[in-house]
Amino acid sequence: MKKNNRKLLRHCLTEIWKHEPQSLLMAGGLAVADALLPLVPALLSWLFVEGLARGESFGRLAVTAGIGAAVLFVLNALRGKMYHCGLPHTEDCNDRMEWEYSEKTMTMDYASLDSQEAAYLRAKIRNDYNWGSGAYFMIPQFQRLCSAVLGIAAAAVMMLPVLSRGSFWLHWSSPLFLVFAVALTGLSARSQEQVFVRTEALREEYDKKSARSDWLLENLTYKEGKDIRIYRAQPMILAAMRETERDRMVDGESRMEGRAGALDGAVSGLLMGGSYLFIVLRALQGALSAGSVVLFASAIYRLCESLKLFARSRSEIYRNARRMESSLEYLELPGLLPEGERAVEQTDKAVDIEFRDVTFCYPGSKIPALSHVSLHLRPGEKTAVVGRNGSGKTTMIKLLCRLYDPQEGQILLNGKDIREYRYEEYLRLFSVVFQDFFLLAAPLGENVAASREYDQERVRKCLEEAGFGPRLARMEKGLKTELYRVLASDGVEISGGEAQKIALARALYKDSPVVILDEPTAALDPISEYEVYSGFRGLVGQRTAVFISHRLSSCRFCDRILVFQDGKLVQEGTHEELQAEREGLYSRMWEAQAQYYQEEQEDGSGQLPALE
Repeated sequence: MKKNNRKLLRHCLTEIWKHEPQSLLMAGGLAVADALLPLVPALLSWLFVEGLARGESFGRLAVTAGIGAAVLFVLNALRGKMYHCGLPHTEDCNDRMEWEYSEKTMTMDYASLDSQEAAYLRAKIRNDYNWGSGAYFMIPQFQRLCSAVLGIAAAAVMMLPVLSRGSFWLHWSSPLFLVFAVALTGLSARSQEQVFVRTEALREEYDKKSARSDWLLENLTYKEGKDIRIYRAQPMILAAMRETERDRMVDGESRMEGRAGALDGAVSGLLMGGSYLFIVLRALQGALSAGSVVLFASAIYRLCESLKLFARSRSEIYRNARRMESSLEYLELPGLLPEGERAVEQTDKAVDIEFRDVTFCYPGSKIPALSHVSLHLRPGEKTAVVGRNGSGKTTMIKLLCRLYDPQEGQILLNGKDIREYRYEEYLRLFSVVFQDFFLLAAPLGENVAASREYDQERVRKCLEEAGFGPRLARMEKGLKTELYRVLASDGVEISGGEAQKIALARALYKDSPVVILDEPTAALDPISEYEVYSGFRGLVGQRTAVFISHRLSSCRFCDRILVFQDGKLVQEGTHEELQAEREGLYSRMWEAQAQYYQEEQEDGSGQLPALE
């Protein structure tokens, strides 16, 4: 385990050096000052006592005092400079490493992002940061560890004038004292090591039991407030967020730290008391001069303090290295989708796409989400995709957009396997409005353009074409209107239907050759949905388009309809052709919706049912 800890620590420090080497250099300089500062007064005391014993002149002693004062001034100035200059570098290093983690999340392919391993590491990273992790903690720990090592070395050098005397070791008490000091120091270090090991075990056990409270803390927003209040769920949620397991863990860790601290204090007391007793006895025996007694006593004190600091900081820095391990592993996650080398050909808004015997299972599932699907999306064709929930419609879209790769079969773009194309270039072919789309807490214009810089007139035109024009006209700040009140006090809350229109405008603004609407109008009434789809056909123009909807009446304007069931393509054709197949799934779904719609018309609600 120790070897692994050292290897992991080197990895962490290497990453810190890569991002901000000045932070470690400043920490090293601060460690030198911290280690040497307490030793200068001890050396001065030794020189004064020895000088007085030899009868040195006042002038010589004054020069010694002046040199000592100058050294103290330089060391204190160095310490102050290193501390104040090092802190910004530490914060900058921490920000750079967090940015690298965020950049990894933004740039990794979707299959990797959605993998179980990535989800586990993200949860672990959040938990590790809750306990205190990252460069912001590692660099001060590194400084204390260096200070301890330098303090031990400096104390040993100070004791050399005494320890190097042959007469010092002739008495039996000297080796006995050495064994006594080493044994007590080893006991203190062992105690700190045990606290480290047991604390890590406690935290690992807590991590397994605190998933619910962690999820609540990370994911609850004000939007859930309606359900929480209606169903009086506050006591249940607050009880979970009290983190009983965490309380137990903290209590257990506090008890262990308390026992280790008590033992550490007892060891320090015994070591200091034994050291002074030994020094006095050896001085009475004539083995030490008065100045040597002062120097040896100071050196022993600094050695004890440095040894304790070393044991404590060593455990702390290993612990932090363990907490940084999840972030390092996340950064090293490989991509799951191979990068192609073929450039995507220039297109005139029409592309040809073909699925050939495609089968796909989501990671961790043994049941295929798509099974041996073959279909052809012809250039400029408007295709509707229908089927019950879980039939594979959205999975087909994810594979088409190459968010995942199929386990079997091929997807072809203009006759070439899509895995041969450059990934980022291939993604530019698609404008998609997913059923679980999202909008940022950002200005309206930036949401539509997905960019800080954009063509304002073009954004307005896309919003109007998507049906958002009347709402835009009522916004005082126009395209600069902040959506939601998360980051702006004057932010505007929008309805689900309005959000869907903005998402549609975003798809229009991208102006890609393939447009996909994955049931984006669920929050709209049937008439509004039909108007959106009918109008969108004209906006799409010659582009290849795919529409997914639970309401079959919204699909009649399409050139062709694909019907999915249990991950398989079971029917395809025009609305009239599918209606003629009276025993087919499409005809039965149509009749069910039409009958329900007629019943609803009689009671005045006029709502179409979704296909469940």
